[in-house]
Amino acid sequence: MKFLDNYFEEILLVALISIMSALIIAQIFMRFVVGSSITWSEELARYLFIWMTWIGASYGIKKQAHIRVSTFANKLPLKIQHHFNILLHLVFLFFCILVVKEGIALTEKIFRFNQRSASIGISMGYVYLAPVVGLSLSALRLVQAIYQEICFIRNPKGEAL
Repeated sequence: MKFLDNYFEEILLVALISIMSALIIAQIFMRFVVGSSITWSEELARYLFIWMTWIGASYGIKKQAHIRVSTFANKLPLKIQHHFNILLHLVFLFFCILVVKEGIALTEKIFRFNQRSASIGISMGYVYLAPVVGLSLSALRLVQAIYQEICFIRNPKGEAL
């Protein structure tokens, strides 16, 4: 379980980018060497990119790699900074939950309407599911970050609790 916690997003991102890269290389080869193109490869690569973006958001939260302006927070005392970080994480968590809730409703409608992609013919619900999955993972990572901040506040020296 710890392996999944540590590497879940990385495994998904590597798989998605590998498939997307292979599709794009195959499309380039087919178009410029063979003189024919694969009709569905660009569409699938676009959908994989969408999934990578949303899963990458979760990965950014896990690694604390999101760009943010921290000038104000850095001027606060260290203990207050952690409280401020918890507040920011809670606001972001609220946003994630709101988007996931609305995303589920939209995805259900898309599945119900049976909207299909142009080239591949897959249900567009799978594409609209990307933000739901990505922000659900983001919410999980935010809860973990809040827990880590609380642990630091309770025990700033890192000693065993």
